[in-house]
Amino acid sequence: MESIYVSQKDMLEICQDGDKYFLRYPTFNITYPEVVQEIPKEAVDSYISGEHTGKELMNYAQYGFWKSKKQYTQEESDKIFIRNNPDLIFNDLSDNQKIFSSEEFTQIVTQAIASKLKPSELDAIGTVDSHLELLLVDPVGWEEEIEAVHLEILQEKMNNYIHFLESKQYVEQYGDKFDKKIIHITFQYSPSDNGLGFLAAVQKVLQPTDMSLKVELPE
Repeated sequence: MESIYVSQKDMLEICQDGDKYFLRYPTFNITYPEVVQEIPKEAVDSYISGEHTGKELMNYAQYGFWKSKKQYTQEESDKIFIRNNPDLIFNDLSDNQKIFSSEEFTQIVTQAIASKLKPSELDAIGTVDSHLELLLVDPVGWEEEIEAVHLEILQEKMNNYIHFLESKQYVEQYGDKFDKKIIHITFQYSPSDNGLGFLAAVQKVLQPTDMSLKVELPE
């Protein structure tokens, strides 16, 4: 990504990567210190020509349109910013839950957790001794506000791992001569009681098979 325009006055930088353009500017927020948003070439040209100010360009990057004369309240601005950056929902779950409807809060949390947990992907696969091991990394917290969604997406990912093993999608690359097939799940945060209950249920399901679950909890 190449820097093509820098404004010290507006405290922003415009970068280009092939035919894509990106706006970069600081937020002075320790948790989220910098914003990098893709913007269309038309918006770049409009700013550089002087038609729009740096602040207006930042608003465009945040909202996806040139902001009208309407003044947004702080809550409205927060909602728009979180909608455009779902991961920020985790910063203050209790307060963020209050500004959204139950339905929209769940929708944003689902999007944010799915982006972290990636339920349709295998995190890693390899052989250990005579075992085939699939690594599943869970980096998501277990706060009450997001527990149900977290469990739902984790279950989806676990089901995909089990299906991968049952359908022997590994054979072409690794063969099929293994004593055991292990799903190794590691947690960044200690699971809730319901999370532990889910893991116990998975272990029970796998017990009569040649698959097993290895759980690694944070210290």
